Amino acid sequence: MKNFLEILLRDQTTGNNILWANDEFKAKEIQIEDVDSIRPRHEKNRDLQKLRTKTRAEIFTPPEVCKLQNDLICNERDWQKFIDAKFLEITCGEAPYLVSRYNAVTGDAIPLDNRVGLLDRKFHVINKETSNINDWAQSAIQAVQSCYGYEFQGDNLFLARRNVFETVKDFFRAKFNREPPEDFLSNVAEIISWNLWQMDGLKNTIPYTKQLCQIMDWRTGKPFIFFHLQGW
Repeated sequence: MKNFLEILLRDQTTGNNILWANDEFKAKEIQIEDVDSIRPRHEKNRDLQKLRTKTRAEIFTPPEVCKLQNDLICNERDWQKFIDAKFLEITCGEAPYLVSRYNAVTGDAIPLDNRVGLLDRKFHVINKETSNINDWAQSAIQAVQSCYGYEFQGDNLFLARRNVFETVKDFFRAKFNREPPEDFLSNVAEIISWNLWQMDGLKNTIPYTKQLCQIMDWRTGKPFIFFHLQGW
């Protein structure tokens, strides 16, 4: 996992690792050796949960609410157009609107067939509509490229990235009953490191800096400033 972790910790705007960006470490970068200490919100103590809610408005959404809201926007009947449909989860936390590997509130694991995230839904369709690995992989890359999210706090961002990464592996295993190829996973990790990025959503910058955040336009293969996408 070391090579994948190096990618999943990368900030593509700065070329460095993502920052902790919390009250304790602020602008300190997260290192590979720190990963084992990162815990999802449901495993944090109550006092820390309350502090993060107070200081960062951190409140995680249960999957039944994510499902209701995702149902409202998943109305594309052409499956290939749905795979390419673009979604952005703002202040994404651990990305429960994109992938629902577990209940973000309770921590309970969610079986693959019951997952309701936007990327989960794309993979349910991909597993149904494709029959061979090449077609599956091509659709999977397209699906991951279409899902975006940003988050201020680095531990949340890492968990969001890992959840997306593990979701791709989960659906591959369910379809082909084997582990995904490493070169494919490296490609997936690279996309995730661009599409889920660290940002102060009020300033459109890397936390504690004035540097505007870049994301990737996968149609052109060129990065651009997220701030410019908003037309401001």
